[in-house]
Amino acid sequence: MNKSIDKMIDYARNQKGRVGYSMNYPARLGPYYMDCSSFVYKSLIAGGFLGKTTPIGNTETLYKQKGKTLQEIYSYKDIRRGDIFIRGREGYSLGAGGHTGIFLSQDRIIHCNARYNGVSENRAGEFLDRFRSDEERYFRPIGDNHTPSKRKTTGAALVLAPTNVRAYPSTSSDIVATYYPGQIIYYDMLTTNQGYFWLSYIGRDTGLRRYVAYGDTDGNRWIDIG
Repeated sequence: MNKSIDKMIDYARNQKGRVGYSMNYPARLGPYYMDCSSFVYKSLIAGGFLGKTTPIGNTETLYKQKGKTLQEIYSYKDIRRGDIFIRGREGYSLGAGGHTGIFLSQDRIIHCNARYNGVSENRAGEFLDRFRSDEERYFRPIGDNHTPSKRKTTGAALVLAPTNVRAYPSTSSDIVATYYPGQIIYYDMLTTNQGYFWLSYIGRDTGLRRYVAYGDTDGNRWIDIG
C-alpha cells in the first residue's frame, strides 16, 4: 500500500468549504457532512494508511489503531506535520467527550468541528492543551513511503533571494527566520519534500534542526548550493 502524509493532508485540505459538520449517522460518512473522527479516518484512507474498505470509526476505534496504523508520540515537542491528536480519555471519548484532527505543524491543526461547522485550519492552542496527558494524546501514521529522502553532506550556500527558514521541510511549517541575498548558509544535509529541495543544518543558538528551500522541481533556484 502506497502511504503518503502529503496525500493525507491534500485530502484533508480539499474538504474545506465542501462539508458541513454532523455527528449523525449516516450523514457523518459524507460526502456532504463529516464529524471529527470520520474526517480523520477518511484522511488516513486517502493517504493509504488504512484500506479503502476500512469501516469509518470513531475516537475510540482510532485509539485502538495504536501499534497497527498509528504509533504514539509521548511529547508535544516531538509533534510534526501529519501527526494526529485525540482529545478525551480513552474509553470515554465518544460523542462530545472527544475530538480528533491532524497537525499541519506544531502550532496549526486541521479538523472537522462544530465551532466552524465544517473543516477548518486553526491555531493548535485554540483547541488543544499542547501537552500530553490522559485527556490529550498524539499519534503518528506508520510507514509514510514519502518521508523525505535525506543525504548527509556539507557545504556553504549563497543566498540569491529572500528565503525563509522553517522548522520542518514543508511550506506549511512555521517560519522561524529569514535569509537575505548575499548571506551564506552552512549546511550538513540535503533533502527533498513537497516539490522542493531543502538544505538543512542545526541552529547554532537553538540546537534545533532547521530547513531552507533552495529550489523546486520546476527548475527554480534562489540559493546557490555550489
